[in-house]
Amino acid sequence: ANPNIPTGHIEVVAERIDVLNRVSRRLPFEINSDVVPKEELRLKHRVLDLRRAQMTSNLKLRHAVSKSIRNFLESEDFIEVETPILCRSSPEGARDFLVPARIVPDAMYALPQSPQLFKQLLMVSGFERYYQIARCFRDEDLRADRQPEFTQVDIEMSFMSSEAMMSLMEELVLRVFKEVRGVALDSPFLRIPYAQAMERYGTDKPDLRYGLYQHDLSNILENCDCRIFTGAIANGGIVKALVVPDGDQISN
Repeated sequence: ANPNIPTGHIEVVAERIDVLNRVSRRLPFEINSDVVPKEELRLKHRVLDLRRAQMTSNLKLRHAVSKSIRNFLESEDFIEVETPILCRSSPEGARDFLVPARIVPDAMYALPQSPQLFKQLLMVSGFERYYQIARCFRDEDLRADRQPEFTQVDIEMSFMSSEAMMSLMEELVLRVFKEVRGVALDSPFLRIPYAQAMERYGTDKPDLRYGLYQHDLSNILENCDCRIFTGAIANGGIVKALVVPDGDQISN
């Protein structure tokens, strides 16, 4: 019984249950199995796919991460501002997705590649700390870390030094890992200057678990007999090499 609702004193006891939508054939894939179905099959039967433990866990994890990010940034006096999706095209790093404007013939809306212009307007307008978990759209080829539609944590701050900004982002990452996964990361994080990262790893976002550094051999090879090397150096390029441990044991 539930005295808090008008019909709470009524108890209904079923004498018989009729199953109206009995499943008479096998499901396309087993929901409780550890075997991951083919992606085409998962997308075709998305309702069943979302019942799988891994997919449920993924959605709950994303929710927990978003909640932790919001709580931290709001504690640091940031405000969340939702910026427009249908907007004017502006030149950025990729092609825009275009949407025809019905009320304006021959005109198009563009889906934002990022909220760049809007957050700059907010800064000029006096909103010194803004954030948004923003949807972004870029009409470009697929990459390992990019797809046509994706979500990014978009943050903008006024009157902040680079040191203060990096420290704040470090605190954000520490908070998210601690709250969501119970993992206490070591801090402060290692910081590598851009020039050093490019020299050692050839990228500005290196995986530090990868221990093979690049070594510049341009000074050694600039006068060698190999035209591939000398030509590259003569045209302003560089020649680098990796020291591979036990490389002589690796076949061609």
